[in-house]
Order: sequence, then C-alpha cells, then structure tokens
Amino acid sequence: MDAVGSNSLLNTSGVNSTSSLASLSEDYERFLTLLTAQIQYQDPLEPMDSTQFVTQLAQLSQVEQAVATNDNLEQLGAKIGSLVSVSGADMIGRDVTIPSSQFALANGTTDASYRVPEGTNSVSAQILDENGTVIRTLSDLSIDSTQVQNLNWDGLDEGGNALLDGEYFVSLTALDIDGNQLETSTFRKARVEEVLFSNGVNYFNLDSGQQVESTLVLSAS
Repeated sequence: MDAVGSNSLLNTSGVNSTSSLASLSEDYERFLTLLTAQIQYQDPLEPMDSTQFVTQLAQLSQVEQAVATNDNLEQLGAKIGSLVSVSGADMIGRDVTIPSSQFALANGTTDASYRVPEGTNSVSAQILDENGTVIRTLSDLSIDSTQVQNLNWDGLDEGGNALLDGEYFVSLTALDIDGNQLETSTFRKARVEEVLFSNGVNYFNLDSGQQVESTLVLSAS
C-alpha cells in the first residue's frame, strides 16, 4: 500500500495553520478509509507489513504537530504585533529628533541641528525658503564630529532682517582639509501627534506634517 495520506499531505502548501489543519483532517480520513479497506480485503496467505502502517501514522502525527506549532506561532506573532503597537503610544506628545532638511523657525530660534564626520575641516550652511531661494549663508559652523550640533540660525536674512516664523530648509556643506566634500546629516525636532502600526513597524505622524518610521528617531524628550 502506498502512503497516500501522508504523501499528499506533505506536498500540500497551505498558507496558514487553519487551511493546513483542514487538509490534514481530510487526508487523515482518506488514509484510514484506505487502511480499513486494505485490511478487510487482504490476502490471508500474504498479510500486510504492519511496519509500513506504523511509519505512515508516525508521519501524519509529525505533520499534525508541525501544524499545531505553526498555529501557536501565528497567535504569538499577533500578540507581539499588538504589544509593539501599544508600546509606541507613550510617544504621543513627546518631542523627537528626526533626520530632515526641513526645520521650523519660531521667535528667532530653530529646531535644526546637524552632524559631521570625523576629519571635517570646515562647515557652512545655506538657509532656503519654501521656493528654494537662498536667504542666508552661515559659515564657520562647528566642526565637532563627536556630537550633534545646533544650527544656531538667528532667523535673520543676509540684510539682517527678521524673517517670518515658519518652515525653512537647510543645505549643509562639510569639507575636509583637502577641500573634499563629506557626507553630513541634518535633523529637526517635532512633536509626535499620532502613532500608526503597519507591516510590523511603528510610524509617527508629527506636528510638522511629516511621517517617519520610529527606528529613524535619533532621540526623544
């Protein structure tokens, strides 16, 4: 007798534990039906090898255990997902520092900061409005690569005029001693207004109108 039940089951590619269990039940019933029929009509002079049946039943038992394990893992994954979603809720209302070339000006102060790599010899920055027009160039900025530095723009344009509060952009340039341009990072602070959970990842909706993945947050306060 061929291992009809076990072979067809092992070749089944169920997408989850529910469909796998349904397939297992059908194949198990089919196997028992064939087994009963073969025992009933076997030749008494050439009895069947009982070892084969024991092996097939053992295979079905192993697959059943695997399906049960898969079901437990699905339930565990759902619980973990719920915990991750809830765990981000405590970030609502907190200020976070995120990678961004956009930043806010309010009452002559900014929430912009930057980081430069080791070996930086000079740093300058261009402040741009929403149309991409350069309104101020800052030079001789800190070249300290050991920590994040505040941009320290006073909110004035090149003529010393105070600009309106709002959103602006920064373009940072860092050079080494030979004048080669280095890679830099710019950041801003924003407040978390909403936490979303999608595809196993928390996302923060910020008061700046931006949405960022939680793993990109540099710091929170």
